[in-house]
Amino acid sequence: MYGSVKVWQEIISLPTWTTGAEDPNPMFLEKRVYQGSSGSVYPYGVIDTLTGEREMRDYQAVWMENDFLRVMLLPELGGRIHRAYDKVKQRDFVYYNEVDKPALVGLLGPWISGGIEFNWPQHHRPTTFKPVDFSIQQGENGAQTVWMGEAEPMRGLQVMAGFTLYPDRALIEITGKIFNGNATPRHFLWWANPAVKGGDAHQSVFPPDVTAVFDHGKRDVSAFPIATGTYYKVDYSAGVDISRYKNVPVPTSYMAEKSDYDFVGAYHHDERGGLLHVADHHVSPGKKQWSWGYGDFGQAWDRNLTDENGPYIELMTGVFTDNQPDFTWLAPYEEKVFVQNFLPYSELGMVQNANTQLALKLVRESGQLQLGVYAIAPLNHIVVELSADHQPLYETQLTLKPGESWQQTLPENGVGRLTLKVKTAENQPLLDYQEHITQQTPLPEPAIAPALPEAIHNGDELYFIGQHLEQYNHASRYAADYYRRAIALDPQDYRNNVALGTLAFNQADWVLAEQCARAALLRAHRLNKNPRDGEASMLLASALERQGDEQGAWDHYYKASWSGNCRDAAWWSLARLAMKRGDVADALEKVNTSLRFNASNPLAMGLKALALANSGQKKAALEFIFASLEQYPLSYPLHCMRWMIERSDDAREALLRITGRRGVNASLLAGWLLSIGQTSAVKEVLAVLDSQEALPMLWRASLSDDANERQQFIAAAEHCHAHNVRFPNSLDEVQMLQSLGDSAFARYLLGCFWYSKRRYDEAVSCWRETLEKSPDYAPAHRLLGVYSWNKQQDATQALAYLQRAVALEPDNARFLFELDFLQKLLARPVHERLTTLVERKAVVLKRDDLTAELLSLWNASGHYADAAAILDTRVFHPWEGGEGKITGQYLLNQLHRALQFIERGAFKQATDCLKAALRYPDNLGEGRLPGQTDNDIWYLLGYCAEQAGDAQQAAEYYQLARQGGSTLDAGRYYNDQPADYLFWQGIALRKSGNPAQAEQHFRHFIDWAAQHRDDVPQVDFFAVSLPDLVVLDVSAQQRHQQHCLFIEALGHLGLGNVSACQQRMQQLLQINPAHDKAHLIRHALQSGIFS
Repeated sequence: MYGSVKVWQEIISLPTWTTGAEDPNPMFLEKRVYQGSSGSVYPYGVIDTLTGEREMRDYQAVWMENDFLRVMLLPELGGRIHRAYDKVKQRDFVYYNEVDKPALVGLLGPWISGGIEFNWPQHHRPTTFKPVDFSIQQGENGAQTVWMGEAEPMRGLQVMAGFTLYPDRALIEITGKIFNGNATPRHFLWWANPAVKGGDAHQSVFPPDVTAVFDHGKRDVSAFPIATGTYYKVDYSAGVDISRYKNVPVPTSYMAEKSDYDFVGAYHHDERGGLLHVADHHVSPGKKQWSWGYGDFGQAWDRNLTDENGPYIELMTGVFTDNQPDFTWLAPYEEKVFVQNFLPYSELGMVQNANTQLALKLVRESGQLQLGVYAIAPLNHIVVELSADHQPLYETQLTLKPGESWQQTLPENGVGRLTLKVKTAENQPLLDYQEHITQQTPLPEPAIAPALPEAIHNGDELYFIGQHLEQYNHASRYAADYYRRAIALDPQDYRNNVALGTLAFNQADWVLAEQCARAALLRAHRLNKNPRDGEASMLLASALERQGDEQGAWDHYYKASWSGNCRDAAWWSLARLAMKRGDVADALEKVNTSLRFNASNPLAMGLKALALANSGQKKAALEFIFASLEQYPLSYPLHCMRWMIERSDDAREALLRITGRRGVNASLLAGWLLSIGQTSAVKEVLAVLDSQEALPMLWRASLSDDANERQQFIAAAEHCHAHNVRFPNSLDEVQMLQSLGDSAFARYLLGCFWYSKRRYDEAVSCWRETLEKSPDYAPAHRLLGVYSWNKQQDATQALAYLQRAVALEPDNARFLFELDFLQKLLARPVHERLTTLVERKAVVLKRDDLTAELLSLWNASGHYADAAAILDTRVFHPWEGGEGKITGQYLLNQLHRALQFIERGAFKQATDCLKAALRYPDNLGEGRLPGQTDNDIWYLLGYCAEQAGDAQQAAEYYQLARQGGSTLDAGRYYNDQPADYLFWQGIALRKSGNPAQAEQHFRHFIDWAAQHRDDVPQVDFFAVSLPDLVVLDVSAQQRHQQHCLFIEALGHLGLGNVSACQQRMQQLLQINPAHDKAHLIRHALQSGIFS
């Protein structure tokens, strides 16, 4: 009855806005916050520049199609669904972006909107803009599956996502498989991120039991769908339906607090069609909406991300998670499997329940009952029953094809609680919905931050806080601090020793890992040697094996195998060691035992195939491989073993196709083969893959017995590095690099690993060795400069190293930015920094952040026309969450120029300048947020109107200058009100005839500064976005000191104490000579507007 599923590959061309080059230098961002967790990017390189140029670019697309849907997958862009088309209604049911237009939104920089993105192992997927592996598989009964996946080096996990179309269903089924091939636990998140069309006709379709929604980290909460309080600084107290795009003016996330339903979706009322996600809510509880907001700010981001396709909504669906950031654990060698379904639906509007066969509608509206059924699978002779308080009201029989809908209107007649049931003709239930009665329950409380380690005296609490910080990849608190505190209270605390030892193991600190494991075992083995938990024995065995004590490891792996929570990992480890010993029969016996306990370990499957082949059972080995590939079609070890056993052209081609010859896959195979004693095979496999990346080249160097060949591989590695940037992050890579002690480049990379794990002494030692061997290696000078400043507070050394890096690579704009940033932190005079940047202007203009510094210096030193020329013409590309830097300089420039006109008495020109500041030019890449009070602009407009003799207009402007908040705290985020706006509020108060109130207002400034001067600034535990890619630390204490001086200076100025103001300003400018607002206030003083 239904046609077959078709899958084909095709090269397509997309208009593509291009990015800058990947930065080959590591970014150690220990304090960056991104999407609520750590914004660390290691071991990846970043792309933080966009060219602003558009070209046609070819992509490898994989198409899937049945009678109802046509789906385009793009393996070269993170394995996303780029387009999903409803053939029945002839509409895109996910937002289709016709251009590839990256903006700086992703963890590593470029990110594109539209389609369905699959975020893992954290937001926004590190490889969202990189290629993944794929394979096509024919299923049963005409179904076809495209598998896409990757080995991901940040966590060392492998993902496979199978996209399946069935001949008779109007849905895309996605099966996710995430595998931890490490000896220690890992954490990950998975949020599928479909985009849907925004605009006035959009409405999110959350289940009827969702009555409250949380912000990121559950730090704030709102009623839903009718918000009644303040959320994202927007006043919804009148009662506003925030399920509608048209009612949300600012960038806003909300996530369902809880739901017992298996669906979430969105509907476009004008198109009469929508999207549904269906998955078991016990596995996939995450239901989220995000939008940029309908205002000017959101419209600017729409322009940044598309040319013609308009606004979109992100309708995120989380697996093993209900909030962001929210990660889940994977035990060693554990696989987690889950299923999600995405599908179009039409005509019904808001639906009340859905599964993979149908969607139901049942609402009361205008005295009528609206019933509806939408078919996802064939519905033959189904029975639809409506009852009220268990009394039948209506019944009909239907037959619907996938994509068809049925609706019925009945009089309400004041009936009681309704139930709509759909059953088969044989009376088997398909889906039902009982009218949801909303309970008047209080809103849940937002989350609170945990106490600091020193305030806690309970080892259990310390352990669980540490686990939470580790699991959630927290940006400003560190799990090890909590574990160490617990061990200080109780040196043999079992769980905290295992946790700290596991962290040490992951940092390649085998000695500390062993020490912690032995301490844990002192407690565990005190009364008997057979504890229920085997983790400490497993950790000790792993640490001993890494230190070369394979006999000791053997004994402790055996001990771990007695415990149920470690037996599969222990037997797998014993099988590896048996294979290394050359005892094939023992290895086969032990790997079979491991697979009996854990049948989803592809590493063990590969070893079993090798053991079968090496014991003369080649046919059985290949049969086992092919059977296993049915379940794990992207398993690199299985494809590798197939080639090693078969040595056929087909096997070689499959290995190359599945691995893509990518370096991360080559490294994974090298480490795995060495762990099972296959040294000669490693050389062969690496030669076949011939990956043109640094780490595979260094693997080949480490295995080569020929000195000349070894040097050739090392030289090739250094040459390859910048073309595909990846730094070492696996323990196998660390041990490989340790064997290349004679290579400056290998020592440099090893130092990068140590630094990323906070092992600073080892890192510095490696980098100094690099410079001994290669004195002009600029990246090592740069990193030693970063270390000198961040960890030693040695300004002289830091400056010398960064100056040397710039001298060696004078065209490197990042190096120049970091040197100038250090000069700024060292309070170098404005004219000195400005001279340097103007001389290097061509390099400066390569980067927006460096250009922002040049604009700041020009604005601070009176070169307003120079700054305006750049602001008028350059197209800027802001980071999401880091907005305000360029627009801040634009506002300053307009204000300074207005003050110039005021000084000349040219009030008309000043007014024009100020009014222009109330809208951001499109080239700045940002829009204005509603609620932006612009007190400085309104005050100066009032002053100009007053000077021009228009008292009524002046009064209106002064009234506008009085609006806004009242906090003097320093702003942390782009949408916080600048504290100096309160100064202009106070001046406007005085102008409006309230001198006593104004005086009280300004006395509060001085009191506030005195009260808070000695405060110790606290990091926001729930920070969501502090995305700056700046590797040099800024003193929070000094920043706070600057803020207090500034507030005090403004207070004195408001009270008319100009000399006291000038004194505080002078102190401030000694600490920060380029303080933007201090220069603005000085200019305002100079202009005479306060006289």
